[in-house]
This record gives sequence, C-alpha cells and structure tokens, in this order.
Amino acid sequence: MSVMQSFKNLFVGTDDTDEEYTAVYDNPGQSIDPAVEKRNREVKIAATTTLQIVLARPADFNEVKGIGEDLNAQKTVLLNLETVKPEDAKRILDFLSGVAYANGADIKMMAQKTFAIMPRNVGFSGVDLMSELENNGYSF
Repeated sequence: MSVMQSFKNLFVGTDDTDEEYTAVYDNPGQSIDPAVEKRNREVKIAATTTLQIVLARPADFNEVKGIGEDLNAQKTVLLNLETVKPEDAKRILDFLSGVAYANGADIKMMAQKTFAIMPRNVGFSGVDLMSELENNGYSF
C-alpha cells in the first residue's frame, strides 16, 4: 500500500466489499444482482405517523377556517355544534362537508350535534351512536 493510499484510507475510509449489512427490498421476494446489492447500501426505515384528533367547538361560523385547515392536514376532527346557533351550525356543517369531500374524508354523526370527520386513512368500525339509537326506536 502506498503512502497516498494510506492517507486516503485515513480520511476517506476503505472500501471493504466484505462488509456485512442487511438488504431491504421494496417488494418481498424480490432478488437483486449481488453486484448491485454490494453497491447499494441504502437502509429504508418504516416511519409511523401519529394519529391526531382535534376537538372543535366553534362559537360561530368565523372559526370554521381553522377546522378546515385541520381537515386538510389529515387530522381527525370531533366537531361539537351544541353551542352554535342552528343557522350557523348548518353553514359550518355544509362548509366542512365540502372540505371533507375534497379530502376524501368521511363524516359520521356520533350524537346529536356531534360529528366525527375522519380522513381516508382512518377507519371506523361499528355502528355510529345515532344509527344505533334510531334502530332501537329513539328518534331525534
């Protein structure tokens, strides 16, 4: 080994082809040429996201923009319209229904004047509360 190669190895490191590593494949069962596998030492890490739930209790229609931004950010919104005047509640629900539709979100009525607006990547299992009550003879 020359003196120049020694300095290069000191600052850059050596290219050991016998280095052990685990190859990560995009598709299970996929085979890669061993020569390509030796060059490609990229490690893929599976990232998980945290589910964010926002409780929204608007006082009037002026607060709907922030709720729409939460929906655009793919957050689950629990919308409580109990304190809103009926005409404002209708406008709020109409606006947020449009935002939900544009994002592929789903709206479920959880109780009287309470709704869950869930992005497409959030599943809902079971019967929502209002449907369950109506099926048992209660009417609102």
